Amino acid sequence: MPKRSRVVLLDLAVDRACTMPLQRQIYLGIRRLILTGRLKPGARLPSTRSLSNELGLARTTVLDAFGQLTFEGYLQGKIGSGTRVSSHIPHDVQTLGFVTERYPVPALHRKPRIARRTAPYALQRAAQPIRPLRPGLPDIESLPLDLWSRLTAKHWRRAASQFYDHADSLGYFPLRKAICDYASGLRGVRCDPEQIIITAGAQQALYLCAKTLLDRGESVWMEDPGYPRAKMAFRSAQLRVVPVPVDSNGMNSAAASKKCPAPQMIYVTPSFQCPLGYAMNLKRRFDLLRIAARNNAWILEDDYFSEFRFGTSPVASLQSLDRNERVIYIGNFSKNVVPFLRIGFLVAPKSIVHFLRLARTSVSRQPMGIWSVTSE
Repeated sequence: MPKRSRVVLLDLAVDRACTMPLQRQIYLGIRRLILTGRLKPGARLPSTRSLSNELGLARTTVLDAFGQLTFEGYLQGKIGSGTRVSSHIPHDVQTLGFVTERYPVPALHRKPRIARRTAPYALQRAAQPIRPLRPGLPDIESLPLDLWSRLTAKHWRRAASQFYDHADSLGYFPLRKAICDYASGLRGVRCDPEQIIITAGAQQALYLCAKTLLDRGESVWMEDPGYPRAKMAFRSAQLRVVPVPVDSNGMNSAAASKKCPAPQMIYVTPSFQCPLGYAMNLKRRFDLLRIAARNNAWILEDDYFSEFRFGTSPVASLQSLDRNERVIYIGNFSKNVVPFLRIGFLVAPKSIVHFLRLARTSVSRQPMGIWSVTSE
């Protein structure tokens, strides 16, 4: 009779007074145990029934958490052998993955990669008319324009006391704080408001990174097929774009390494690949983090469509796994609010915020559109 593996005991606790959903607390707790190495690959977890009894929760709450962890690749289940930590979790997970959200993580002892050239270069492309079934356009009819107008008028009545001088070149602080709360709560992004730079959409964020962080001729891995306007930004900065094939698991870094083993930048849309819609699996995510750390390269994570999932919660960001401060997280509100806002943002490692700030100040002293977002 085969010997059954021992079930590990989970050091989990839930706080019913917390505003975070219980399912999310369980998900984050198990994920943290895996990323800190306290749950090893192959470790067998308690059954959802026994864990729900132990925590005093409904079984569906635990099932939802296990389902999300399985979907993201942290757990794997097999009939007859229970649920286990995925065998694809790398042995160096504590080096690659972020260990704890409570304490800051030291950056690498290498200097951040910053471009030496400053010569301007522009690329223009003729605008195309809007056509039916165009992707990426939200339902404008659902936008509460009446409420928006009232809130705008309310805040503009006292605007003179707030906006009489030049704003912070990083962007309006209350907006940066709201974005910080939003990105950390929904996407697991690790940041504080001083790491956030408001941009005129994600495109400006891409261009800013391409012009500031790399020199002419340096290489960028990019998904193929991928987002055309990202390629425009990289080519306008005179970078070498290396197309990397994409399959159902996301960018195939093994194939890319044969063509260009040492990229200086990697552009990915891991949560919802553009345009195919695949989510990058956990193994590929750790592979990219390993490649970036080895080559002192930057990863641009364009999280353009992550909120839209069917049947599952949004996949945690790649940046949430990064321990070596290699990932620059880029987001915008064109899909979940409306494109005409032209409000995007990037979350940069602290080591390069100053350089990106100086670069954007040289062409735009402060971002526009602080009037576009108001709150009660």
